[in-house]
Amino acid sequence: MIRVLIVDDSAVARQAITNILESDSELKVIGYAKNGVEGVEQTLKLKPDIITMDIYMPKLDGYQATKEIMRLQPTPIIAVSASVDSIEMKTSFRAINAGALGLVEKPLSVSDKRFKQIKDNLITKVKIMSAIKLVRRWQRNETVKKLYLPRGRDKRNTKIIAVGSSTGGPSAVNLILKQLPKDFKIPIVIVQHITAGFSQAFADWLSGECQRMVRLAEDGRRILPGDILIAPDNTHFGISVSHQVSLADKVNYNHHRPSVNYLFDNVAKAYGSKAIALILTGMGNDGCVGIKAIKMAGGRTIAQDEASSVVFGMPKAAIKAGVIDEVVPIDEMVKTILRLI
Repeated sequence: MIRVLIVDDSAVARQAITNILESDSELKVIGYAKNGVEGVEQTLKLKPDIITMDIYMPKLDGYQATKEIMRLQPTPIIAVSASVDSIEMKTSFRAINAGALGLVEKPLSVSDKRFKQIKDNLITKVKIMSAIKLVRRWQRNETVKKLYLPRGRDKRNTKIIAVGSSTGGPSAVNLILKQLPKDFKIPIVIVQHITAGFSQAFADWLSGECQRMVRLAEDGRRILPGDILIAPDNTHFGISVSHQVSLADKVNYNHHRPSVNYLFDNVAKAYGSKAIALILTGMGNDGCVGIKAIKMAGGRTIAQDEASSVVFGMPKAAIKAGVIDEVVPIDEMVKTILRLI
């Protein structure tokens, strides 16, 4: 039985989430909190397997509550958002940066035509995330210094950096983009597994965090120096040999859409030895086949190490397959890239 704590200032929302979760025989709601302060107290008292965390709350918001829980009693947390407005999304992604494992849409009404989809997603995420074992991690300084681009010719003539990530990925991607030198011009293309409906908000949050324009990939757009492009919702991110974005609404590729494998396969064909691929924290093995294609084409492959990964599944699968050139902590990822180029 998976024991769930619900933290939400709305009685209606608490009851709706309870009804959804307890419709599954494997889930049991063991407690409630009406604000972030109570959320921290109840976490310490009840020691739940997982927490659903509202974002807007009195006394202590979802971000601050998540940060405090991760300091005192590391527990899997799913941020629950009722809105995609910029202020709530900023707080939601800050909660993820503080340690929340994912972001889901709040179920508001059974009359909503998307209610079943939202319900199923919430149940699935709670089940999957509850199994993740968390430990106290060092508190990273939120002020991140940009690194400097080494002067001299890029011996590899690197033309693109491809990134794949899942659970824990938003904060990992954010740190990489924050550390990049201001004059870094190699385009970066990203597949991040994230709940449908939040990709644009993710791009907007990253733009604000790293002070660079981060966009959703647009079909037919030529990839240009300085671009940072993210796969849109439910769409595979491909790249043609002429270096144009080629979006595809195909069936799930390796159980995902967008798929890291799909992006990496395309990058291998379009850029070959001029590509660098990063596989970051995440569940499962998406990206393993694609990053092998990049390595076989002569590109460089890097995996995030276990100690800095929230979930070591995706990097571990690629490392085990023997297709990774270097394994490094997330804090050293940009230094490794700059050394390679």
